[in-house]
Amino acid sequence: MRNTIKIFTFFIALFWMGEGIGQTPFMSQSFSATNFFNPAAVGFSENNQFQSFYRNQFSGVGDPFKTLGVGVDFALSRSEANDWYSNFGVGLQGVSEQVLNGIMQTNAITVSVSNRVFLDKYRNSFLSMGISTTVLTRNVNRSALTFGDQYYSGRLFNSSSMETVGDFPAKFSTNGGILYSYTSPEAILQAGASTYFINRTSITQPYDNVNQSFQFNTTFNYERMLNEDKTFFLHANYQKRLEASFLYAGGAIGLPIRSFYDNNRIYVGCFYRSTDAVVPYIGLLFNKYKIGMTYDIYQNSMTLSNLRPQTFEFTLSTTLTSNIPKNLKSIFN
Repeated sequence: MRNTIKIFTFFIALFWMGEGIGQTPFMSQSFSATNFFNPAAVGFSENNQFQSFYRNQFSGVGDPFKTLGVGVDFALSRSEANDWYSNFGVGLQGVSEQVLNGIMQTNAITVSVSNRVFLDKYRNSFLSMGISTTVLTRNVNRSALTFGDQYYSGRLFNSSSMETVGDFPAKFSTNGGILYSYTSPEAILQAGASTYFINRTSITQPYDNVNQSFQFNTTFNYERMLNEDKTFFLHANYQKRLEASFLYAGGAIGLPIRSFYDNNRIYVGCFYRSTDAVVPYIGLLFNKYKIGMTYDIYQNSMTLSNLRPQTFEFTLSTTLTSNIPKNLKSIFN
């Protein structure tokens, strides 16, 4: 009965937060940074963890977009007395998006809290629910901008375009998600969804009307042992954003690395984003570190000009505690 009340209360909160403001980063390795996309994922790996990513998008046509993110998450009230299990988790994520070497910069700080309900007596499967709060700021470096009408004479009565670029007020949001997870020594399965409300600020006047839209994320992760040392994983997510809706799906094979440590693997795979690109992937799971790199190969319709866009993404995660995993050591946990 108590678990039913928790689930019912969460869904009421999920519908209530429609007035929130927020958004998530655009990534090719969202499966390595689930906590940035779903607050229900924080705090429930077998070890506390640190996550980071760097994405340099369209670098072949200048240096238009860079995204940097860091995050930590912890389990609350986990101890040897309760066999290192916890029902509560908390996370902190920071994301900085820079346009044209930082001429425009958007920074977001998110605090996430989650709670889970175990669905079997062995605690192999659980349903978790999370809510996060985001503070978002945006600024423009006016000293790096020059408009043509600044050179015109007669500006005594007419302002230049520079003077119409206003300040951007800080914004706050409340966002939420739900996640189902199953883990065992042979496999891990995760399926979840989250919702955000995107509130875009006008570049010219803070009070202009701009398009607003809900953003929805759904995620599916599955990794399984092929034999005693090889694995394969599948990942798929659907995102409905203001600028585009797309399906992103693919997988990789995990090949063992012979070393002193057990279950270390190198991953080789590929993904497809339905709107624009094929994305080769290489990853490394070694001791307590997870490293990944992708390169977006864009479709012909995006590369007809002599300018060739290039997008590299690098992720690094590590555990902050040293509990011995009871279940499959996976790229997802």
